[in-house]
Amino acid sequence: MTVGILVADDDLCAALREVPLVTYAEDLPILRRYWRTVFGKQLTTRAAVTVPNLYAVLSAVNAGAGVSVLPRSLCQEYLDSGRLSLLHNPTEPPLNTLFLVQRPGAETNPDVLRVRDLLRTAAHDWQG
Repeated sequence: MTVGILVADDDLCAALREVPLVTYAEDLPILRRYWRTVFGKQLTTRAAVTVPNLYAVLSAVNAGAGVSVLPRSLCQEYLDSGRLSLLHNPTEPPLNTLFLVQRPGAETNPDVLRVRDLLRTAAHDWQG
């Protein structure tokens, strides 16, 4: 978390208690998972702003409505341009498991196979 100085995780958690949280769901799924896996704590704060999807979360945070946890792939352009600041860069980021499913019998459709293979390759390349 670099915004001028480095702070300890506990100090960051304490500082963020007073900052509005922006999320796409009242139960704060991404924020709760981040707090649990990165900080080792349960998030007990409620969302100040709830919007329909992650793109709206990005827009709200960019407009100054508060802070959130977003996939880097969604906000990298904003970070690169300085429109958003990265508040925390954990040593071990939380996992975001993706499941690729298809209907039974879909393996006979070459278009489905092509899309499946492209998604697998993209996921593998993205993980490094």
